[in-house]
Amino acid sequence: MNRREPLKQAEVLKKLGKTCVIDAFKHREPHVIACYVLQYEKPVLIDPGPQSGVHDVVEELKRLKVEPEVIALTHVHLDHAGGAATLAKYLSAKVVVHPRGAKHVVNPTRLWEASRGVLRELADVFGKPDSLEEDRVMITEDCQELDLGEDELVALHAPGHAPHMQVYYLKDAKVLFPADAVGIGFDGHLIPSTPPPFDYDKALRTLERLRKLKAESVALTHFGLTDKEAIERAKDKIKEWYEMAASCRDVDELIERLLRSDEDVNALYKRYPEGSVLINFFRASVQGIFKCVKGV
Repeated sequence: MNRREPLKQAEVLKKLGKTCVIDAFKHREPHVIACYVLQYEKPVLIDPGPQSGVHDVVEELKRLKVEPEVIALTHVHLDHAGGAATLAKYLSAKVVVHPRGAKHVVNPTRLWEASRGVLRELADVFGKPDSLEEDRVMITEDCQELDLGEDELVALHAPGHAPHMQVYYLKDAKVLFPADAVGIGFDGHLIPSTPPPFDYDKALRTLERLRKLKAESVALTHFGLTDKEAIERAKDKIKEWYEMAASCRDVDELIERLLRSDEDVNALYKRYPEGSVLINFFRASVQGIFKCVKGV
């Protein structure tokens, strides 16, 4: 699968327009976790990032002189939503979330315990989420539109990566915010994001739904802007990994085969050290694909 050249900064600024990228994990690993600020009449922040990055996000919001009224979550995983409650209290903002994720925003105890079981030490690096009053949480319906003033942000339920996943589509600007539905992008490369409990069939249906949108730009949480072709690339790569996993004895064999045959995986290991966030995410993705194939 051919690598795409990453967009230059000037191209990114032109395509994003009124949307600003904040590096929500720059204190630890820069250019790994992005949150997006939609600087419209009714400003919205998409995925504030982990609890440990809240200070960075707050400082950048001060610099931008913007106070989002809404924090829109794609899902409640720690790297995307861990800082949501803390930031919502600071901004006096509402938190928008998929109906299946709302309880974890109100009381993150079970989410935290499950996250520590999967992420281990990385969960502590991201930080434990705060709880939030239930009346500050707004549950979405599929295709629900959020009025920004000069544009509309559409929430689309998008299971696969997680059952409580949703993506956002900025209608007039034609920018898609797919979080992990499209995967992890770096230096023009793309890695699927398929941790347990990954649902292969739902993930492919979600990607097909996203492909039919009129998006001109795709703004990834991990990390930055890419083009719409990334959606089809993600679909193809998930299929490749799934087929490869079917003939592997265990996760280690699948990783070894991907290192031999997948250009993007090779680039990942050359770019990031063992123990880094994206290497951890890759390993979790391989486990998710393998468990999905083997039915475990």
